[in-house]
Amino acid sequence: MTVPSRKSRQFELRGQEILDAALALFQSDTWEEVTVAEIAQQAEVGKGTIYKHFSSKDEIYAQLAMNFQRQILVQFAKVDTRLPVIDRFRQYLKAAWEVHLSSQELHRVFLYCSRAGFRSRLQATTLTELEGIEYQLSLPTQQLVALGMEQGIFPRKPLPLLLFGAQSAFWGAIQLVWSGYLGDIDQSDYLEELTTFILAGLIYHDQPIDAQRLPSRPPS
Repeated sequence: MTVPSRKSRQFELRGQEILDAALALFQSDTWEEVTVAEIAQQAEVGKGTIYKHFSSKDEIYAQLAMNFQRQILVQFAKVDTRLPVIDRFRQYLKAAWEVHLSSQELHRVFLYCSRAGFRSRLQATTLTELEGIEYQLSLPTQQLVALGMEQGIFPRKPLPLLLFGAQSAFWGAIQLVWSGYLGDIDQSDYLEELTTFILAGLIYHDQPIDAQRLPSRPPS
């Protein structure tokens, strides 16, 4: 194993300092308007130094998004793969929930980097790296749900279709928390409600709804 040189370590450290400076500036509601010059000032370096590490502000966004996803991967790796499907699913959901609620700045950058328009501006190598990490992040859940299908826990359906409702519920819940709409909440209680809702949707996905038991009008 090759040990990085001192110069290489210093270069990586400076790159991380630039990312930290950018993230500090992204706390503002006008974070998308932050300039490279402002990031350089925050990091106490020249603009030229920024461009030695990142070809553009979009590259900074992408690196922050990838670091954010690596945090989730680290937490996923801690989950015991010997756990039953439902218990493991709960642990994966808890890990994703906690990381997404650990930093509003990283969460909003992550969502920004999912836009097609943003990705079209990235260098090919960065886009490939970003997509590779996203693929790694999707594997544990997809493999677990596939196992659940084999065991008869979840209905057999194309994964994108089966997981659509679960993903929609998760992202909607995260947005509700960060928007302030829910106020000051007990995150563990809301996570339990969200997990129960998502699992019920997956397990009973194909079961018919009894129209006679549905209310004729929304409750007032």
